[in-house]
Amino acid sequence: MKADFSVIGVGSPIVDLIARVDDDFLKNVSGEKGGMVMIDNAELERLLSLLGDARVNRSPGGSAGNTLFDLAKFGVKTALLGTTGRDQAGEFYRARLLAAGGSVHALRYSEKSPTGHCICLVTPDAERTMRPALAAALEFDPARVTEKDFAGYTLAHLEGYLLAHSEEKLRYLMQEAKNANCMISLDLASFEVVKAFRPVIFKLLEEFVDVVFANSDEADALLGDIAPEEQLAELKKLCSVAVVKLGEKGAWADCGSGAVFIPANKVHAVDTTAAGDSFAAGFLYGLLAKKDTAYCGKLGAALAAETVQVFGASLPETAWEKLKKLI
Repeated sequence: MKADFSVIGVGSPIVDLIARVDDDFLKNVSGEKGGMVMIDNAELERLLSLLGDARVNRSPGGSAGNTLFDLAKFGVKTALLGTTGRDQAGEFYRARLLAAGGSVHALRYSEKSPTGHCICLVTPDAERTMRPALAAALEFDPARVTEKDFAGYTLAHLEGYLLAHSEEKLRYLMQEAKNANCMISLDLASFEVVKAFRPVIFKLLEEFVDVVFANSDEADALLGDIAPEEQLAELKKLCSVAVVKLGEKGAWADCGSGAVFIPANKVHAVDTTAAGDSFAAGFLYGLLAKKDTAYCGKLGAALAAETVQVFGASLPETAWEKLKKLI
């Protein structure tokens, strides 16, 4: 299966360390449940030591990376711009991307920092609380990226976490992607990111972004606590395509022909890690294949539903066989 469009992602290639914990364990963790707070390597080691013998599942991660892995499995030409350490974790990431069918040519190496990791703490309600230590991923230098890196790709998919590098650097990346005639999609990443960079996000959406993905918490942080269909309408004023993801309650989307409600597939969720990224992958596949909003949403919901039924972000081949039949 080969698609006639291509996607390059820009983000932090990190290795997810996913562990099941109870709600009491989260008392050891700063920040709110269900959110994302950056930590350093010392805090990463502290949390790993507290987990003790708890089973930790390792898988390639990062918001843009998760979406790229899924698109690669659908036969889409993909690559990821980002930085890993020159270590075992970095080679693990590259090997898994190649195995999925993606390209590693755009990944950079850090010579001084280890590959980034993210501890994903999954509570019995299937909610995930993320604490990333980005390490080498923070050394990604947008100034070394040019229009040539984006040349030949249909769409550039960026994660909101890139705002940690600065508004100017993210703006530069988007401009270079536009110079190469790429469409641009942006995932808002987390409500913490939105709260910290709200004015900047409005400007970037209006100036550069063609497709925006926001979950309900991110949409609330950006636009206020109004109905999701109203949030969709506000986002649609800024971007050609807008999506508001509501988890198990479904999603609202508008690709230009009006708002469409997308029901969620009813499944038993065990881990919501990467579910939003998987929804974005399915939705983008449909959009780039020039399908209507309902189709885009159906494929996104199906992919997200498979993701929440497994522990970690990597789906078994039986799931991919089922998903490919939808295409």
